[in-house]
Amino acid sequence: MNKKERFLAAVQRKTPDIVPVSPLIHNRFAYRTLGEIGWKPVFELHQRIGSIHFRGPLGVGISETLPEDIGVQAVFHEDLSYKDQVVEQQGSRVVSERIMTTPEGTLRGKWVRGFNPSDPTIGVCIDPLIKTPEDWRIFDAYWKEWLANKKEYNLTDVTEAFHVMGNEGVPSVGLGCVFAHLGEVRTMPRLLIDLYRCPDIIKDVSRTMGFVIEEHVRAFLQSPSEILYYDICWATGADLSPKLFEEFVEPDIRQVVKMVKEHGKKYVGFYTLGRIRRHLPLLIDTGADFIETFEPNQGDISLKEAKETYGNKVCLMGNFNSLILSFGSGEDAKKETQRCLNEGMEGGGYVLVTGDEVPADAKIENLKMMVKTVEKYGKY
Repeated sequence: MNKKERFLAAVQRKTPDIVPVSPLIHNRFAYRTLGEIGWKPVFELHQRIGSIHFRGPLGVGISETLPEDIGVQAVFHEDLSYKDQVVEQQGSRVVSERIMTTPEGTLRGKWVRGFNPSDPTIGVCIDPLIKTPEDWRIFDAYWKEWLANKKEYNLTDVTEAFHVMGNEGVPSVGLGCVFAHLGEVRTMPRLLIDLYRCPDIIKDVSRTMGFVIEEHVRAFLQSPSEILYYDICWATGADLSPKLFEEFVEPDIRQVVKMVKEHGKKYVGFYTLGRIRRHLPLLIDTGADFIETFEPNQGDISLKEAKETYGNKVCLMGNFNSLILSFGSGEDAKKETQRCLNEGMEGGGYVLVTGDEVPADAKIENLKMMVKTVEKYGKY
């Protein structure tokens, strides 16, 4: 079997000839190692290591087009915009202002990147777009108008990746969940307060953003990509109670899975972090094909227990300790790979994935050791 065949077999809970290996390489490690970001350098690193590209900086683009006769809507569109602009730059440190303008008001927020010259791809919000519960109504109004217009899908990147990678990679499309989008513009601590202070407003905005996400799922379904990974780590990492998770996260994730499964020829799964034990029954009940990453440091369920309990229902991906890639030796990486294989590979339906993103300062020799160890001990 080639790399793609192995990976897709595991996602279908089948038994490939050898366990697929796909450490979560993203822009941080790509930039530190190759001085570039994007799916191409990420794929190049997988090629050097011998692993298969799965998750990476790859998505679909959507632009809106106004109808030829917009009539009374013309005034509205003159006052409708959503843009980022650089307002400050000092060395690698760049401050960008995001401005959302609607006839109902204007929202402004700021993000800073490059404040750590040794790891310039990371960024943080220093002034949230949503500052008060009332601001949610302006935010909601923008996206409702966005939804009302025609859409054009840009599948250029994912189509190119599909052809370039061939059988050496799975150019999966990544989407962030509704809860993550709300957390990004409000900050997670303030969003959690709003769940209690103004739950009806958050539900209304979540419903609107759910329709926005549906447009991106439709774009994925028109692309050649076989797999959608839905990033819900903000929701699982927030350690929501089961009640809040069911109220503010479940409707979104069920709809996304439903849309992909109805297509019939593609696969969908969840990227999670943190304490997911109490959410696993719900996540699996959605019909998702895979769940990652069973984080070893902040999680609350071992790969062994997850395999024994849920291995016949969903493909498991994880839970190699990413810190070993930076601070461990080659022997440490070998032992950690063996542990993951011992806990997850029996019966198929397992992909060896790091428990979180590959750190910027990871040792490429340790990543190669993962692949080498699987080639020896991960055969079925």
